Parts: sequence; structure tokens; C-alpha cells
Amino acid sequence: MTKRYGQCALITGASSGIGKTFARALAKEGMNIILVARREDVLNTLASQLQEEFQVETQVIAVDLIKSGASKVIMDSIQWPVDLLVNNAGYGSYGEFQTLDVNIEENMVDLNCRQVVSLTHALLPNMIKNKRGGIICLASVVSHVPSPYMATYSASKAFNRFFALSLAGEVKHHNVDVLALCPGDTVSEFRQEAHFDKKMPIPQRTSEDVVNTALSSLGKKYSVTDGIFNKLMGVFGKLYPEKRLVRFNAKTWRPRKARA
Repeated sequence: MTKRYGQCALITGASSGIGKTFARALAKEGMNIILVARREDVLNTLASQLQEEFQVETQVIAVDLIKSGASKVIMDSIQWPVDLLVNNAGYGSYGEFQTLDVNIEENMVDLNCRQVVSLTHALLPNMIKNKRGGIICLASVVSHVPSPYMATYSASKAFNRFFALSLAGEVKHHNVDVLALCPGDTVSEFRQEAHFDKKMPIPQRTSEDVVNTALSSLGKKYSVTDGIFNKLMGVFGKLYPEKRLVRFNAKTWRPRKARA
């Protein structure tokens, strides 16, 4: 990994879940890690663990990525050139759109989309200059299908997927690899934070599954969906008539409270 991409990885949303697992996996590969998230105490604990277990250098940058100017704070703080960027930070919401807090929905777009564009734009020039680098953008299996009751979230993840795919076509000749990573239902804090009360008919994947899929696909694919059942969901979304698919998903994902 260091031979292909360099010595330093920056991971947003690194305090838990998939982001934390990326940090451990890349530290195991010998990369120095810049950890970015809001919870400084959690990041400091993780940084110490990575240093002790993998003998790598770490840096903690505690910042709220929703806020305007967060990317500048990061760029002013980083100690090393970033060779691999993992745009992992994000959150979702679940429920009837008109009942959801519009501030939460707008902040979701800022975090899931705007900060991805901003941070990628800031870090990409150095990768192009060095003629090597990697960028992983967290999309989702719902970026492939219309997702009633997750309208803003699925739209934001569709943005991430097409942003990564389009950027991949621009920078491949600079020897910079870009990957859209599309996980499905994964064991993490997402369900609790999104108030997602549905039991999905397929088994949850682990964050280790997702990260292994990503790192084995970077440089080989432009987009990857983790897990066979999630892959089938993406295929189903392309083949099934759109109107029927919307109705099917609306019925399947309708919140329990809305059924009463």
C-alpha cells in the first residue's frame, strides 16, 4: 500500500465504524494516519492505540466538518502531505421527509457532499503533482436505487458515487486512483443515529468486510459494492422498472409508525 500510494492517509469520520476500521487497516499497512472527526478524546485514544500497535505516526484534527471552512482548518493543520484520502464522514436520516428536521437534512448535504468536494479539491493537486495518490468516497448501496424515507441520504450518496466515478475519469492518467465505495447495511452507529427501525432481510456486513472490499478494489475498479446481496440489490435497481421499484421500496422501507 505504501509503495503504491505513499506514506500518509487522511480519514474523515475516523472516530468509529468504517472510518476507524480504515485507520487500523491502513496503519497495519505502515501508513501514517491523520484522524479527522469531532470527538477529540476518542481520536486521541485511537491515535495512541495505532502508534503502540503498528508503530506509525498519527495526527488528530478535531473539527466539525459540517461547518464552512472546515477544509481550510484541516489544510492549515496537517503535518504531512496526504497520499490517500478516505472521505468517510457522513450521516443519514430516516422517516417521512416532511416530518424530518430541515436543519438536519441540510447539514447532511453539507457533510455528505460539500465537504467531500472541498477536501478533495484541496488535497488532489498535490497527488497530481506527485503523480500518485488515492481517494475513496463513501457512497452506499442506496445510491443505486430510489429510497423513499431516506430521500436526502440516498440522494447525497448518489452524488458521492457519481462524483467519484467522474473524478476517476479525470485523474487516472495522473496515476491517481479514485473509488466509489458502496456498502449496504453495516454494523455501526448509523442505525441509531439515523433512527432506522427496519430489520433488513439480508445479513449485516461488518466494517472489516467493507474496508477489505475497498482496499482490494482501489486501483482496480472505479466503483465497488460490498457484499453479494448488496450487489444484487444494485443490479435489481438497474433492471426493474423505475415506477415499480419506487413503489416496492416505499412499501418495504415504510417506517413502522407510518403504518399505524
